[in-house]
Amino acid sequence: MSTHKSLENSNGESALLSWFLLILNLVSAYFISRIEDYSFWFLGLLIVNMALSFVFAKKIDKNVLSISRILLGLLFIYSGFVKGVDPLGTQFKIEDYFYAYHMVWAVPTALVLSVILNAFEFSIGALLILRIKTKWVSVIALLMMAAFTITTLFDALYSPVPDCGCFGDALIITNWQTFYKNLVINAFIFIVLIRRNDFKEYSSKVVEYSGLLAVILGFGIFEVYNINNLPIVDFRPWKLNNRLVPENPKPVKYYLTYKNTKTGEEREYLSKELPWQDSLFMAEWKWASSREIDPNIAEMNTFPMLDSEGNDMSKALVSDTNYTFLFVIYNIDKVPLNTIKIINKFYVDATSKSYNTVLLNSDLPTDLREFQKNNNLADIPVFNSDDTALKAAVRSNPGLIVVKSGRVIAKYHHSDFPTFDEFIKSH
Repeated sequence: MSTHKSLENSNGESALLSWFLLILNLVSAYFISRIEDYSFWFLGLLIVNMALSFVFAKKIDKNVLSISRILLGLLFIYSGFVKGVDPLGTQFKIEDYFYAYHMVWAVPTALVLSVILNAFEFSIGALLILRIKTKWVSVIALLMMAAFTITTLFDALYSPVPDCGCFGDALIITNWQTFYKNLVINAFIFIVLIRRNDFKEYSSKVVEYSGLLAVILGFGIFEVYNINNLPIVDFRPWKLNNRLVPENPKPVKYYLTYKNTKTGEEREYLSKELPWQDSLFMAEWKWASSREIDPNIAEMNTFPMLDSEGNDMSKALVSDTNYTFLFVIYNIDKVPLNTIKIINKFYVDATSKSYNTVLLNSDLPTDLREFQKNNNLADIPVFNSDDTALKAAVRSNPGLIVVKSGRVIAKYHHSDFPTFDEFIKSH
């Protein structure tokens, strides 16, 4: 009787401890969204949280153990998916790391590494959910997170790359938040790893290996599709139907500075408050300079598009009430030459109907002119932009973005460029 009662007390204490650790992990995860920078106390809490999870992992009851496995799996699935839907975005982020760590020689491997990394993350999550090869998967997850934790600690301390891209463009967090996030994940991994022998395996090896193969191959095919087409889910500001400028823009304020011709005194006036009807003022004060404050800038999702004189024409281009066709080339060295004729014909047809068609490019003007000459690319009006901005706008080189009245109407990968007539008929 006393033994039975002692066992009940032990199970009760185990359940209480288990739920306490789970809640502590979840609360810690919540506070990551609130703490963007270094916090000695929060970092200490997360380290204690990891230590408790490691020390008491063997006392976790089965319900909390299953919840920990599922939560960990879902997190890996989410992280792998939001990057796997956009492998080129992960490639660009890996390239940033290579440049930051002076490993330029490794840049050509970035896309392959992106595909492998994304597939690893997604597969780990899916296999944890399905309880396939949990023993091995938990070990692999620990090794991967060890590497991530060390890297993100260095990022948090020295910021060689401002954003690790751990959740692609779906969720942007600071380097310290990324490091904190990894510490919380480690706490869950310790529990799953130490209790890995408690997870029931499938009796059929055929089922087990079929599931393993289906997860890995299926996600690999998914990534290849997203490389050769636009991502099926777009998390960036230039996604389809997104507004690039406010629908009801606030009035721009213009300020004029006038200088007294006798005393040299300068005064600044809001344009509508300038005493231009005062003849004495206008005789003694002369215009010196002007400036404008556009309150809509903070709400705009455009990026600089500079004409040959350095003027930013982005707002004018995207706000046109007619269709404006933006062909994007962020690297002339990697343009498939079979797309040149398509672009040329589209430009001629659109221009003949009085539609704006421009080329957004980040290469040196001299290099672009040479490319146009050598490859018979039409003399399309060119606006210079940053290559990072162009890569974020459309994951295709070349790509086509159609805007109208401040909204993204359509986006195309070069593998499915429409003709001008096809676009007009479909819109």
